[in-house]
Amino acid sequence: MNVKSVLKNIKDIDKKIYMIMKNGIKFSFVFCLIAVFILAIYCGSSIPSTYNIGVSLFKSSLFFLISFVIFGYAFNNIIKTRWIVKY
Repeated sequence: MNVKSVLKNIKDIDKKIYMIMKNGIKFSFVFCLIAVFILAIYCGSSIPSTYNIGVSLFKSSLFFLISFVIFGYAFNNIIKTRWIVKY
């Protein structure tokens, strides 16, 4: 699979799946900003628990971001192949 086919598949994503992916990415971005804010608080206060909380939230937000993109793409491919294959 080359880059052109991947970009073509991304452009052909169903509207509902695209909206779910878009809202999930927005949620993950806000979650990431909150984590960065907590890490900025750690720079000023040096409380170890704020560091652990900030890093955990940051990891979670990046995981959510990647998950929304990958699962949305995979779910779109499942929907497309389901309509192509007739039982």
